Amino acid sequence: MWRGTRSDVIMATGRQNVRFSATCGMVSMGLIVAILVHAEYPTWRVMTPFAAWMVLTVAQLAVLRWIERDRSRMDLAVYFMHGLAQVYLVTTVAATGGLRSPMLPALGTASVVPVIFFGAQAATRWLTASLIVLFTLVALMPTSWLGPVLPHDHYVAAAIVSFGWTIAIITNFVSRVLAATHAATCAVDVLNEERVAAAAEHAGRLQAVGAKVAHELKNPLASIKGLAQLVSRSPDAPRTKERLDVMQAEVARMEAILSEYLSFSRPLEDLRPQSVDVAEVTSSALAAVAGRVESGRITVHADTRVTTIEADPRRLQEALLNVLSNAVEATPTGGTIRVSVRSGSPGTTGASGDGGAVVEIQDSGRGIKPEDLSRLGTSYFTTRDGGTGLGVVLAQTVVAQHGGTLHYVSELGRGTTVTIWIPVRPAPAAHDVLTTSSSAIEPAA
Repeated sequence: MWRGTRSDVIMATGRQNVRFSATCGMVSMGLIVAILVHAEYPTWRVMTPFAAWMVLTVAQLAVLRWIERDRSRMDLAVYFMHGLAQVYLVTTVAATGGLRSPMLPALGTASVVPVIFFGAQAATRWLTASLIVLFTLVALMPTSWLGPVLPHDHYVAAAIVSFGWTIAIITNFVSRVLAATHAATCAVDVLNEERVAAAAEHAGRLQAVGAKVAHELKNPLASIKGLAQLVSRSPDAPRTKERLDVMQAEVARMEAILSEYLSFSRPLEDLRPQSVDVAEVTSSALAAVAGRVESGRITVHADTRVTTIEADPRRLQEALLNVLSNAVEATPTGGTIRVSVRSGSPGTTGASGDGGAVVEIQDSGRGIKPEDLSRLGTSYFTTRDGGTGLGVVLAQTVVAQHGGTLHYVSELGRGTTVTIWIPVRPAPAAHDVLTTSSSAIEPAA
């Protein structure tokens, strides 16, 4: 992430840098050519550095356009340009006197820039080694291959221009890299702060959930305690059965609260995927809510086809159970719930080969307001009295861990349809499920 941000910032000033290099090079090269001409240097040796500089400038423009189209090639482009710059500098030095060339200081650019950009990496070592090899070849060239020695005054003038050019290029490059590094560091700091804030927010949520659970358990515990005392005092009283029924209901409510809390407090538990039939897992979840369905006189229509995927059966059943429980709670007496399981991909309406498993749960309940759809999956948000909203959080977290999606469609007075898609096999890694899950749930009006 740091290198990517740094590269983006460098790219943002890429054209400005090319303009600076071209302007600085044109002025410097013009002065050097003038000095060489005034010293009556051989014409071809005067034109060789100028021609090489033109080739280097054109190559800079071409490489800039290349990496603007594909920024992932930034390091390769810089590597290529450094290598080309080395060839240019060594060629220029060889054409203007070799080790006695006034252009010798310019080799400092080729040696310093890779270290600044790449740091202690293999690219730096390779570029440094190639520069040493090229310099050694120039040093070993016969004197007759190299240009004549410039008169002292001309040599000093050309060396000053070459040195100034080198300092300008290095200073410009260092300032760009430092600015890009600062921007990248700030971006990383912001990201770290966001993650710390998210972690603190999640910890706060857990604390709030704990307080909520303690508060919600306090009342049924008090009720159970009082009823138990009444039953123990008069076990044969006419209202004993009624009191025991209330106690049983209160215990069931406590179990539901604790189940939701425990499920929420360990959403990042590692998956244990294995080959499972989603139809079978769905049937087990339906069996778990059968008692509530029967007591509510709700009709369930199930159309489950054998659909085999790799998933964690326990976590998957836990998610389906929460979605089904919400459907049962939302469906009035005499209502209908339709459950289907099929092979398919996200957004498909029928079987579509090996795209994964699609579970659709449709109820004829009260529906959800459009403004509330976007808040689904937020802890503590619920449209049900006495609810915690953790069931949806758990379901979307489990689906996100598997690499799947949740899709909600609802209409007031006509019910809600929940479509769950699970891929054939879980994603390679669930890096940050709290972040991933926020994109796994897709409300729709």
